[in-house]
Amino acid sequence: MTVEPTAAPGGLAGRFRRGLWLSLLNTLLSRIGTFVMGIVLARLLVPEEFGLYATALVVQGLLLAFNDFGAATAVVRRSGDVRPMLPTAWTISVVGGAIAFVACALSAPALSTALGSPHATEIVRFLAINVLLDGFACVPGAMLSRELAQARRLVADLTGTVVNLAVTGVLAFLGAGAWALAIGHVSGTAVVVVLLFVLSKHWPRLGFSSEYFKEVGGYGISVVASSLLLMLAQSVPQMVTGSVLGATALGFFYLASNVSNWPVSIVSGTVERVALAVFARARDNGTDLDRASGGVMGLVGVAVLPGGVALALLAGPLVELVYGHQWVPAALVLSGLAIAAIGRVFADMALNLLLAVGAPLSSALIQLSWLVALVPTTVAAAHAWGLAGIGWAQAVVALFVAVPVHLWGLRRVGVGIMSLVRGILPSLLSAVVVAVGLVLIRVFSTSPLLSVALGGVFTAAVIAYGWFRFRHTLDSALLPTG
Repeated sequence: MTVEPTAAPGGLAGRFRRGLWLSLLNTLLSRIGTFVMGIVLARLLVPEEFGLYATALVVQGLLLAFNDFGAATAVVRRSGDVRPMLPTAWTISVVGGAIAFVACALSAPALSTALGSPHATEIVRFLAINVLLDGFACVPGAMLSRELAQARRLVADLTGTVVNLAVTGVLAFLGAGAWALAIGHVSGTAVVVVLLFVLSKHWPRLGFSSEYFKEVGGYGISVVASSLLLMLAQSVPQMVTGSVLGATALGFFYLASNVSNWPVSIVSGTVERVALAVFARARDNGTDLDRASGGVMGLVGVAVLPGGVALALLAGPLVELVYGHQWVPAALVLSGLAIAAIGRVFADMALNLLLAVGAPLSSALIQLSWLVALVPTTVAAAHAWGLAGIGWAQAVVALFVAVPVHLWGLRRVGVGIMSLVRGILPSLLSAVVVAVGLVLIRVFSTSPLLSVALGGVFTAAVIAYGWFRFRHTLDSALLPTG
């Protein structure tokens, strides 16, 4: 199966928008289900149980960063007929997943203890099954992304989410504690993998070619390094919280981290499924990537910047209203995490652009500089200010280290800074409008419910206006040059 050629100049923009809307629907439905289940679980489980599960997720995330050794990225970005590469990509991803699974099973006690939750050892081992399953999902998922076939991806992901939530809810109600979350997660992943096989019409077919192994491996080493460093940067606050403040504080952090990702992960999860494929196809079509990156990032920023600012300003009333009084400490860290998440979305976009132009090593060096700044800042803030310090340490590093360094990396591969600034300027103005409006709402509101309701409606209105006002700029941004 190969990518359909873009028949008209505006064809890629149209396919991007269709893929974006379907991917957005996918993400929204998944997040709504997770949000509702989170409310239920917060009243069935105690913070320590969330902390045990969060420890296992950190380990899983680190393993997922490198278990396919860049095979998925190589499949998505490759020009021309990708079918001869697939057997080698299957072998790399499946063997990589198996190696990561065994490594986790053996190191689970040490990893759990290092993260401050030694009782999470068995949950870590069980959740590592997802890493093994992900090795089988790599090629069919990459082919759907390459083809911008988000309708089929929606079916697989949504079915998996339903299974995950159903199993988790039943087991939590029966008193399974943190195991309910782990078993539900693995069950949902297994369903997604089977559906990806069926919907992509790509079944496991192992093979080996030294030519393609060198192509995937040579490119994959830098991709893996970049992804692993990015995952470490995202996992540092959880690691520090668990090791310095304990499992209960990690439970509060886990809840705050989930909430901070609502507006940002909706956009990030939506764009992640289509961004690399669009940038790669734009490259193949002769589109000016300087112009394309400004258009795509500008459109994404219309939602990310106002949404992140709104969540930071409404953190206190939102946590109290939705989760109850026992979770109020989570609001201390939420505001900073909401601001940091904005920088993370633009970092993900920059990563996809660097991968599309074949500069993964530059991305790896960028992620390394982010990590080097983040570790000491987070540790110092945790000791000095506790949970709140951890949240704002992420915001400071994201805004004053990660964003400037990513801009430098893009400039090195020929993406002009002024193009990006022009692209995101409407987003910055929208964020200022939201900030002023929400400050006034907080001043005059009389209850958490009123603050959240009015603030949510106002923010949604600003985002909707920005989207419809600037959505057509993408057509000219993705036009081929010449």
